[in-house]
Amino acid sequence: MNFNALAYPDVVFIEGLEYKAKRDMFKEQVSVPYTETPDLGIGDVIIQKSGKREIHLKVIDVQFLEGGTLKVGTKHPHLLKLHVENTTSQSHKTSSSNTTTNTINIGSISGEQFQVGNNNTQSVTINVNKLVEEIIKSNDPEAKSLLKQLLENSTVGSVIGAGASALISML
Repeated sequence: MNFNALAYPDVVFIEGLEYKAKRDMFKEQVSVPYTETPDLGIGDVIIQKSGKREIHLKVIDVQFLEGGTLKVGTKHPHLLKLHVENTTSQSHKTSSSNTTTNTINIGSISGEQFQVGNNNTQSVTINVNKLVEEIIKSNDPEAKSLLKQLLENSTVGSVIGAGASALISML
C-alpha cells in the first residue's frame, strides 16, 4: 500500500501542471506539496480532477511554506496552502433569498415612516404629545379611555414624569 497516496489523494492542475494535493472542502483549503514554486496568485483558478469531472477552485489566499511538508507523505519539501472557493458549485446552490428580481419604480414618497425592499426592519419612534393630540382629534372615546388608563399607571407616570398629569388633563 502506498501511504504517500493517502497523504495527498487528490489531483489538481495549476497552470496546466499536475500536482498531488489534499483538499479539505469544509475548511475550503487545498494543500499542495511542491519542489519548484508554482506560478499562482490570488484570483487564479486551479482545477481538481474528480473522476471524469473537473472542479474549478478560485484562489482566495495563498501561503507558501518552505520546508512545510517535512517530506512526510511526499518527496517534495515545500507546501503550498490555498484558501479556495468552489466556483463550480455556485450555480448549483439554492439562494436563501428570492431568486426572482422584482423591479419597483417609485416616483414620490411622502410620509413619516415607509419601507422599501424585502426582509427589512423598521424602527418607529413616537412622541407621546403627538399621540395624545392625534387621539383627541379622533374623538374615539375608547382610545381616550385606554390612553388615560395608561397615563394614570404609576410606572408609566414615573417614566414620563410631571408631564403625565398635563397629558391626562388634555384628555
